[in-house]
Amino acid sequence: MKNNQAFVVVLIVMGLAILAGILFGRYTLVSLASETVNAACTFRSTDIIASAQGDVYNPNDESDSVVPDTYYLAVYSVAGDAITNPEFQPVPNEWKDEQEDTALQDETWALFTDLIPPQDREMVAQFNVFTDGYSNTLAAVDQLKEDPSLWVLEIDIEDLKDKDALMFTLVHEYAHLLTLNASQVIPDREIVNKPGDISLQQKKAAACPAYFTGTGCSYDDSYINAFYRRFWVDINEEWKKIDALQYATDDQTPYYDGLYNFYLSHLDQFVDDYAVTHPTEDIAEAFAYFVFSPRPAGNSIKEQKIAFFYEYPELVQLREDILNGACSK
Repeated sequence: MKNNQAFVVVLIVMGLAILAGILFGRYTLVSLASETVNAACTFRSTDIIASAQGDVYNPNDESDSVVPDTYYLAVYSVAGDAITNPEFQPVPNEWKDEQEDTALQDETWALFTDLIPPQDREMVAQFNVFTDGYSNTLAAVDQLKEDPSLWVLEIDIEDLKDKDALMFTLVHEYAHLLTLNASQVIPDREIVNKPGDISLQQKKAAACPAYFTGTGCSYDDSYINAFYRRFWVDINEEWKKIDALQYATDDQTPYYDGLYNFYLSHLDQFVDDYAVTHPTEDIAEAFAYFVFSPRPAGNSIKEQKIAFFYEYPELVQLREDILNGACSK
């Protein structure tokens, strides 16, 4: 009887050892695969990160502050990898060629679909091709008014001229889809229909038990709620005073100066100055750096923000998929 028991114990121990070996092997393979992608993409990732560098709110920046005109060249419906049923708006003659160049529009869409796997972009239902000229607004996302659980992706066709900058921006914009989609934040049709209603925003925020993103109330276990609780609670009151400046007057200079000074006061907390715009922009910028930068070796808060995403195996896999797509360009 004792011998049988001993034999059973041995079998159990061996079984656990084998299982542990399999799990460790899987983890090792994933880790090695990720590092292999990183090694293969080192130079490309460095270029992509470099394309995103700069101080957006620096008052000493002498870039043109005139807001350019924006023209929508085509609006497509999205069906999986395909864009269909284009609708065209009147545009100036200088943009007629781009409006009629469907191959170039397909290439613009393909840049996004090559980066983001199909199962991770199912929330995208509409694709808008626009332009405001080269190197102004590169891309954007927004919720569909008809159904806030679905999203619109917009890409400036002129910015295909700098694919590194456009890829960084697309990953940043995708991070909004990742962190604000209906599995993370409760869609709110009332907010979508009244985006500038501050009193409505305040009312919704007061009723939200988790972090209120501005688009809706986040779920308790959402990425954005965890990110906000860890990195923003201590600085939020200071930031809110600056954020309120954008609604105080038509002159936005005090607001932008306030954001830049806030950034300079918290250099160890933000990957760049655009990240101070809003917690949702902070997590989107941190995600883009998570994708294109090596894993941080330090422990500053901005490095912790990048490392935050490594806590989620599905995001580590997504990082590998995006890097594979970026390296193929």
